[in-house]
Amino acid sequence: MARFRFHSPTLLFQISFPLLLLIFIITIHPSYGDEDDQEPTPWRGMDILILVCNYTSDNKFCVDNLSNAAASFPWAKASEITNSALRSGQGRADEARSLIASLLQTTSAQKINRQPIQICQLLNNKTIEYLTSAADNLNSDSIDSMVEDLNEAANATKSCQDIIQGPDFSVLANKNSDIIKFCEIAVVSKNFFSLDDFE
Repeated sequence: MARFRFHSPTLLFQISFPLLLLIFIITIHPSYGDEDDQEPTPWRGMDILILVCNYTSDNKFCVDNLSNAAASFPWAKASEITNSALRSGQGRADEARSLIASLLQTTSAQKINRQPIQICQLLNNKTIEYLTSAADNLNSDSIDSMVEDLNEAANATKSCQDIIQGPDFSVLANKNSDIIKFCEIAVVSKNFFSLDDFE
C-alpha cells in the first residue's frame, strides 16, 4: 500500500513562493498588456511622403515634385500630401488651359485640324471642375467623393492624351501626364490617412 509523505510547510513554501512571485510580477508590471492597446504613432513629413510615393507609378516624380512642398514638413500628415498633390494638379490643369488656348490660336492661323484641341479644351474644363470638387471634398471629409472626383479628373485628362499626337502637342502631353500623376498621388495618399488627418 502506498504511503503519502507529509511535507513540512517550509518545503511547500520554498517551492510555491517563486512561482507566486513570478505571477505577481507579471500581473503588476506597468507595460504588461499595454503594447496592444496603444495606437501606433502615425508617420509624418518625409517619412509618410516617401511611403506614399513608393506606392505610386512614378516614385521619382512624386518625391521630386512634393519634397519641397508643405507635404514634406516634419509635422505633415497624409492629408497634406493629398492637398499638395491636388493643388499641384490644379496648377498643371490651369497651365494646360492656357496652353490649349494658345494652341487654338496657332492652329487657326496654320489651318491645322482644331477638333482634337477643342475636345481637349472641353476635357480640360471637366478636369478643372473635378479637381475643384475634389479639393472641396477633402476639406469636408467626403473622402470617397474626393477619390471619385480625382479618378474622373484623371480619366478626362487621359481622354485628351489619347487624341493629341505629334510634336506640336508634346508640351500639352507633358502637362496632362503631370495632372494624371498628381491625381494618382492624391488617391494613394488617402490610403495612409490616420485619425489625425480628420482633426
